[in-house]
Amino acid sequence: MGVRGLQTFIEENCPDACKEVSIEELAKNHKARFNVQPVLVIDGLNWLVSMYRLGDSVSVFGGEWLQFARTLQFFIAKFKNIGVKPIFIFDGTVCESKRKTWVARRIRSYDAVLCIFEDFKECFRGESDSGGIPTMIDKLCCFIVKESGADAFQSNTEADFVIAKYAAEHKDVFAILSQDSDYIIFNTKMYLSMLHFDFISFCTIQYDRTCLALKYLHLQVEQLPLFSCLVGNDIVRFEMLKPFLLSLCHTQHVYMANYVENLCNFIKEENWTGDTSSWREMCQISLKVFGSIDKAYLIHEGLKSYALNCDIPSPKVCIKVSSKMEKTVHERHWNCLNAPYIFDLLCKMEFSQREVLEDESRLPCAILYREIRQRCYGVLFNCFVPPHSVANPGKTRSGDSIIIDEWCAYQGNSMDEPEYVKPLPLKNLSVARNVVPKIEDLWFKLSSKEKLKVFWHILEIPMKFDLLADLPNDHIVLACTLSSLIGGLEESPLIQPLEVAVFVAQALWNKKIKELLNLPIPWLDADAVNLCTLFLCGVSTMFLVLSTCGSPIPVIHIMPWRYFDGKLFHHLLNKARIKPSVNELCKNQRSTVKKFYKLLRVVTSNSIYDVDQYPWGNVLKDFER
Repeated sequence: MGVRGLQTFIEENCPDACKEVSIEELAKNHKARFNVQPVLVIDGLNWLVSMYRLGDSVSVFGGEWLQFARTLQFFIAKFKNIGVKPIFIFDGTVCESKRKTWVARRIRSYDAVLCIFEDFKECFRGESDSGGIPTMIDKLCCFIVKESGADAFQSNTEADFVIAKYAAEHKDVFAILSQDSDYIIFNTKMYLSMLHFDFISFCTIQYDRTCLALKYLHLQVEQLPLFSCLVGNDIVRFEMLKPFLLSLCHTQHVYMANYVENLCNFIKEENWTGDTSSWREMCQISLKVFGSIDKAYLIHEGLKSYALNCDIPSPKVCIKVSSKMEKTVHERHWNCLNAPYIFDLLCKMEFSQREVLEDESRLPCAILYREIRQRCYGVLFNCFVPPHSVANPGKTRSGDSIIIDEWCAYQGNSMDEPEYVKPLPLKNLSVARNVVPKIEDLWFKLSSKEKLKVFWHILEIPMKFDLLADLPNDHIVLACTLSSLIGGLEESPLIQPLEVAVFVAQALWNKKIKELLNLPIPWLDADAVNLCTLFLCGVSTMFLVLSTCGSPIPVIHIMPWRYFDGKLFHHLLNKARIKPSVNELCKNQRSTVKKFYKLLRVVTSNSIYDVDQYPWGNVLKDFER
């Protein structure tokens, strides 16, 4: 997101405001000047996309997670070797003012997803790729960064504002690394381009806002927010401004280069400063640009979004909780200790999920896992606790009942408005005197085993609790996701026995980077891609449930690289379809075979595929009871 066309305009028309720099040299100069360890603030999602495209990973396989984690660790270490401390800040929420832009992007991306499926259905090979990132990695990457030894944070308001403000307020920060032209407008530390970042030399392009303003726009740096609001950004949208900008052009093509000189002259002739304290000026701008004063509030909002000398108020928890709980919700979110969904749910009664790599062959994952989410809502809001009367007005639509606004991108959902979803109660809960524990008791008072019991009740999976409780932490998310896909969802079973066996077997491989890299690119089909997406959406759902329950296991054990690799899954599934054998799936290693039988028994317990009931010998030719 950012200012439409600004970076292209600078690169093509403002050579002195766009220059190559060395991050190592910038850091050395900053250290010499301020005698501090130089800090580079990195826009997390921008870095994530660039990092994933850097390697040979093919995201349609579901993610080569271990390889990605090792690559991330390598580059974090490289930053430290040149004396730079990287700090990553991730988008942690979608602000209401940018919801329309978010929705428009999701719809465009989902159309692209369907084209991807058509492409690899035709070529039936792994060379086709989304060019993006694997399902749910955007929600998990901050935890991978922390595991890699760097600081990572999640914003509780708009991330670009949080990053710009953080950089401006900390003298050890020398620059921001991102790909969002809003950082040219913010009056903060220098902005370095992620798009032009060279992962070998650690050189990139710096966009110089002072040079741009004074030399090329002939405006003051303080007028850049006004310039942004008049060319189009995430709040004052370009489509609204197009008639005005067209009137400034010499041609019928509304490109920045065609109107920027006239626009800047117009600003100077009107003596507009972009002072948000002058409502009279806001009305004048609206009248001149839109023909009425009706949009004065929008201009004001756009300008305020760049004002680093004030705070964007962070949403408060919208149910009655103690000050300790309020503080904990914000701290766990900022420090990446909870699934990012929890903050939006407790503070805004919202749930947001971007598009995933799925076609129309089954119900969308967002719908398939909805009932589990609804039971999370039931626990988070204790099914009957009403919101504060002054917080989130309009959020209760039938008496005091809780309603969650779900913004889920999937085929057929136009997202003109959210889907309104009610919490669901838990069945047969035997914790805390047969009642749903209040969220504060669940987070602060119950033991890990009691929290795990609530987790199990929310899932409503066929797996017996005692088997779940005895699992190693690294296998809990895997086992519960597979149990859900077998018998815990309304549309069950959603996964075939051979596919269950492959998921179990690949989790037990002693994965080594070199071995995974040397695996041949597997044959690719839509069904296997959908399976990986279904599984990873399950992982994300498990993360939400575990965070709801106060994290009965440490967050690190939720990370997919501990039990899943997309390329390995596709490789083993292709082999198993030709030669369905336990020994082949387990690399003919007796110890792995033994673990396979043990884990498969847990995963399928009490389900239609229970190893004591189902004819597994018809699935895997060498299967032994």
